[in-house]
Amino acid sequence: MNEALRTRLTLDRARAAARTGDLDTALRLLDKLDPTAADAPDQTGTGTGAAADPASDPASPSAPDSVPDSVPDSGPDSAPGAASSAVAVLDLRARVHAQRGELAEADRCWAAVQELSPGDAAAAEGRRTIARITAGRRRMRPLVRPGRAVLAAAAVTAVVLAGGAVVALGAAGRGAGAPASPVRADALAGRVAALEAALETERTALGRERAAVERERAELAAAEERRAAATDRLDAGLAAIAGRLSMPGVTVRRRSQDVYVRFDTGLFPRSADVSPRGRALLRGLGRRMAGMDVRITVVGHALPVPGGRTRGGSVVALGRALVAARHLAEGGGLPRTSFTLVSADQSDDPHRQPPRNRTVTLRITPQG
Repeated sequence: MNEALRTRLTLDRARAAARTGDLDTALRLLDKLDPTAADAPDQTGTGTGAAADPASDPASPSAPDSVPDSVPDSGPDSAPGAASSAVAVLDLRARVHAQRGELAEADRCWAAVQELSPGDAAAAEGRRTIARITAGRRRMRPLVRPGRAVLAAAAVTAVVLAGGAVVALGAAGRGAGAPASPVRADALAGRVAALEAALETERTALGRERAAVERERAELAAAEERRAAATDRLDAGLAAIAGRLSMPGVTVRRRSQDVYVRFDTGLFPRSADVSPRGRALLRGLGRRMAGMDVRITVVGHALPVPGGRTRGGSVVALGRALVAARHLAEGGGLPRTSFTLVSADQSDDPHRQPPRNRTVTLRITPQG
C-alpha cells in the first residue's frame, strides 16, 4: 500500500470516528499521519486531497458556538497536490480539538493550515472565532450537558443532518483545487436556530423539573417541621399533666400518648363501695384536673371470682369506674361527660397483690 492510499484510508477512518463522536479515536488516528508529508498523485494523476478533506464530509465534527458554522470554503486558492493531504489532516485535527474545547490546539492547527495555504478562508474564520471566544466576545457552550444524554444525542443528530451547512465547512475537492460549494447563510442560520430552540426547550423542561423537586422538598420539610412541633407540644402537655397530677397515694407515669395514673392501695374494700381514703384520693385528684383540656378514661378493675371467668370485663369493674368518675367530677367540678368508663380485662392487674387490685386506673390524654 503506497503512502498516499494509507493516508487516505487513515483520514477516512478518523473522519468516521469523529462522525460518531469518538473524538479520542479520531485524534489517535490523526497522530499516525504526518501532516507535513506530501502525497503523491495516484495512478490517475489525481491527488488525495479531495478524498481526505474533512470539510467535504457532512459528518466532520463541529461544536455549535465554539467553531465557525458558516465560514466560506478555502476556494480555488487552496494548496493543491502535495500539500492537500497536510491541509486536510491539520484541518480535521483543528475541528476535533475545537469540538473537545481545546481551542489553543485548534488555533495551532489552523495556523499551520494557513502556513501551507495562506488563502484558506475556513482556517482564517476558525482562528477569528477562537480569538473572539478567548477575548470573551463570544460565549462557548458545551455540546453535552450533565444529565442530558438525550439532549446531546439530539444535538449530534442535528449537526449530522446539517450536511454541508453546519459541519461541512469546505467543499469537496478543496485539496484538488476544485471550486468551492457556497454555503447559504440563511439555511445555516435556520438550522442553528432550530438546534438552539431544542436546547432551550430542554433547559426549560429541566428548570420545571428542578422547581418541582424543590417544591416537594420544601413541602416535606414543612411537614416534618409541623410533625416535630406537634410532638413537642404533646411532650410539653404530657409533662405538664404528669407534674400537676403527682401527689401522695398515686403513681403517675408519662407515656408516649397519655399519662397513666395508678392508685397505690385498693380503693374498694368490696363490690363498688369506695373506702374513705379512696374517696379522698379521688376528690383530691379531681381538684388537680380542674381546668385541664384533657380526655379522662377511668378503667375499673376487679378480682376474678373463684370458679368463674378469668378473662373479659366484669360488671363490678364497670361499677367501680362509675363511682370513681363521680368522685373525680365532684372534686374538680368537672362535667360527667369528661369521662369515658371502661372495664379492664380480669387478667389485667395493676398490682401483684390481689387486694390492691380492687381499684381503678386512669388514662389522661391532652385534647389539643
